[in-house]
Amino acid sequence: MKSKKLITSVLILLALVVLMGANNVQGQDNKLTVGYLKPGKVDVKAFVIKNETTLKIEGYGGLFEKLGNDLMFYGWILDSKSRKVVWNLLEVANDEYFLHNDPGRFKFSKEVKLPAGQYEVYYAAGRNYNRFGNKEYNFHVSDLGDLINMIFNEINYDKEDRYNSVYSSKFLMNIIFPNSDFKEVAWNQKVNEFSGNALISIVRAGDNENVKKSFTVLKDVKLNIMEIGEQSDDQLYDFAWIVNASTYEKVWPNAETRFKKAGGGNKNKSTFQTITLPKGTYTLYYTSDDSHSYDKWNVLPPYDPQFWGVTIWPDEADKANVKAIEAVDPFVLKLNKAKNNAYLTQGFTLKKDMKIRVLCEGESTGDFDMADYGWIVNSDNHTTVWEFTQRKSQYAGGAEKNRMVNQEIELPKGNYTAYFVTDDSHAYGSWNAAPPLVPELWGLSILVDTDKESFVLNNAQANTNDNNVIAQLTKVRDDEKLSKSFTLDKAAKVRIYAIGEGVDGDMVDFGWIKNRTTDKVVWEMTYRTSERAGGAEKNRMYDGTILLPAGEYTVYFETDGSHSYHDWNDTPPYDQDHYGITISKIE
Repeated sequence: MKSKKLITSVLILLALVVLMGANNVQGQDNKLTVGYLKPGKVDVKAFVIKNETTLKIEGYGGLFEKLGNDLMFYGWILDSKSRKVVWNLLEVANDEYFLHNDPGRFKFSKEVKLPAGQYEVYYAAGRNYNRFGNKEYNFHVSDLGDLINMIFNEINYDKEDRYNSVYSSKFLMNIIFPNSDFKEVAWNQKVNEFSGNALISIVRAGDNENVKKSFTVLKDVKLNIMEIGEQSDDQLYDFAWIVNASTYEKVWPNAETRFKKAGGGNKNKSTFQTITLPKGTYTLYYTSDDSHSYDKWNVLPPYDPQFWGVTIWPDEADKANVKAIEAVDPFVLKLNKAKNNAYLTQGFTLKKDMKIRVLCEGESTGDFDMADYGWIVNSDNHTTVWEFTQRKSQYAGGAEKNRMVNQEIELPKGNYTAYFVTDDSHAYGSWNAAPPLVPELWGLSILVDTDKESFVLNNAQANTNDNNVIAQLTKVRDDEKLSKSFTLDKAAKVRIYAIGEGVDGDMVDFGWIKNRTTDKVVWEMTYRTSERAGGAEKNRMYDGTILLPAGEYTVYFETDGSHSYHDWNDTPPYDQDHYGITISKIE
């Protein structure tokens, strides 16, 4: 009898142990944990609940202040379908902790009731410069890792992985489910599904992205556009543009586009807009700068970090009316991707009078002058027929000094040369501030809507009509005094085209013509008779005609010790190749 009781007791004890173990396993299975990973990274997991459920959320957050910078540790939950925040530690613990100046690490335990659905839970650490509305801070900390080192006295700039082991257990958030009626799913599942079904989708965009995608619209269609990116002081950094692929006129963002806060740092902005596009072909450009992206956030990340980028999709009824296509290149002339210290030229001939569209991206100096700019010259008469000016330009995205002009002009039949020049900083591939939204168009490009056969590219030098030139001294360098003689058998009307340098009302690089028989100067370039030649104000140009009697002549051109061909100390003139003097006979 005693042995039976002993066996029964042992069996009961074993059953209790198994039950307790099962409860422990169940408790472990009913928990999701996210936490601090490393500077600039978010931790994310996703789950599905089949019924309305009250979740327990507990863990550790933090708010630390150092040298005017706030470092925050916190988490939130996002509805995977609506992309709305359904719970946020910053809100529920605001009065207790986040309104205070420097509470440090704190423990929290909260509850939230959620309906059936799929959710994503995030945890992040980040800086917030102006939690109290003050943009001023005492000391600029260049990197989030540096700030963490300062706060926790771990000055080790090269071993970022140490952050993982030391702090991941100190800052975390547990989502505890009351029963097993939930399922963990892939954290990127919903975003990938939505992105895969969109017309165009760029998600989880990283640093230095440059994406170009084209699509065609078969008839008027409504498109939904969702974008999350970076905007600071009205300047766009990580954002997209949509242009008409035939004219490159911007169709989005438009006057109705409104950006709002996207959570986290103040520069995180989002927009959702439905636009109507007529039949045609369009190109989307997306660009990001070298910091603050899904790769690594340098301030608090947005609440929906996976959708950092842009996604475009039609309504179900319109899907058949729009489709993605290979990107097209509509330009008939391209002087783009211009780098520092560039001087680009391209000749072209119009076989008939026609309209062309000039698209030019360049750099403003901020005082109504351009540092990187383009222009077009009639090669037959050296007349400037189009030029890039600050007045006619528009904002090109990125840094405020990035400017663009998209203009249709009408030109008569003839020969032309397009030019584009850059200074020694801020150009394609070597930006000293945020690049424009379409970096590849830095330079001058030309579009022709119809009759492209009448637009012919040729050598810029071949465009110059040398048949009537009787004397020429061009591409003159520093400290030169050049001369060339010519003879007129009979009186002739000649054209004088001279470009030089004038300072304080006097010419320092200039030309003149002397009659060799009488040794008298018959023409001289002066400041008063010349006009601006483009570029720096001291660049001067004379373009006029005089009547010379039959005789023997010598043309001279003299320069001082600075500012001349290929050795400019200020912005060069438009027609650099003709720096000097050219004399042509007029038939």
